[in-house]
Amino acid sequence: MIRIRKMRQAKKVVALLGVLAPVFMAGCYVPHKPAEIEDGKAVYDQQKLPYYDAGYLISPGDRVEVTYHVDIEQKENYQIALGDQIRVEFFHYPQLDRTVNVRPDGRVTLPHKGDIMAAGLTPMQLADAINDAYSDLLTKPSATVSLIRYGARIRELKEAIRTAARGQSRLALVQPDGKVNLPLLNGMRLAGLTIDQAADAVNDAYEKVVPGMFTSSTLFEVTGNRVYVFGAVRSPGYYQLQGPTTVLQAVGLAGGFANFGQTDSTLLISRDEFNRPVGRLVDLEAVLDEGNIGRDLFVKQSDVIFVPTTTLGRAALIGERIRRMIPVNLSFSYALDDAVDYVE
Repeated sequence: MIRIRKMRQAKKVVALLGVLAPVFMAGCYVPHKPAEIEDGKAVYDQQKLPYYDAGYLISPGDRVEVTYHVDIEQKENYQIALGDQIRVEFFHYPQLDRTVNVRPDGRVTLPHKGDIMAAGLTPMQLADAINDAYSDLLTKPSATVSLIRYGARIRELKEAIRTAARGQSRLALVQPDGKVNLPLLNGMRLAGLTIDQAADAVNDAYEKVVPGMFTSSTLFEVTGNRVYVFGAVRSPGYYQLQGPTTVLQAVGLAGGFANFGQTDSTLLISRDEFNRPVGRLVDLEAVLDEGNIGRDLFVKQSDVIFVPTTTLGRAALIGERIRRMIPVNLSFSYALDDAVDYVE
């Protein structure tokens, strides 16, 4: 009987090592050193590549990199802005040609006609407005408007990103309130969005401020990609995910099961598509005994794993003890007013 028990324990250890091997090897195995260029700068650094899945929600402490592109092929669609310098020329009346600056009130001053609103118009639209204004003074006026110098906003933006070490880009830290400070876009909230949603929001905001500007956004560093492991484990706490991780692997990150832990009723609290907490019982004992990895589940950002000392039933899943374990200081929040749903 004792021999059978020892063989069963040895089988569990072998299965556990097989399941956890990718986790430990991912943290210690490097196939080769990063390639380097002059001055010892690395072309890439494998250890600094952030891991996150498509559903990752940006959290305070993350860093977002915004890269700026100016599409010079879209100048005809450019809307004249405050501080722009433009050239107005008349085909038959060169004596009226002027190079003028758009004033803070959005207007330019032209001879014999005074102030004409220019801000917010494309060069072609402003040319049509000038022709209409001079139609009572000139015979068939034919004015053209060309952009000589971008205005204050785009010059401010270029100055802000000119000295960026990584090119025309800006690294922005997500503040505790979930907002980032970007040139011309101070206090924009990105926390709780996916990186694709954030990229669209940033690009749309810049398009309104600087027409013709296109931006792309990537996650440069993530800090909120964590799983929380509590209960009968050797080192409870939160752990940064370095790759796709299952419940059993997360328990391994926490040092493994404590001697009194119930491996057949580990609780995983995740969230559904409506951001509501959902509790699932995972039979890790079956995973270890039978090698049935299909019973193991992948964890997601800010999931909570609880290893009980006794078998948990439905009542425990919706109890106050489990409710208190859900972190409340995340960039998104679980619906704590609702009961934790139970899923078989």
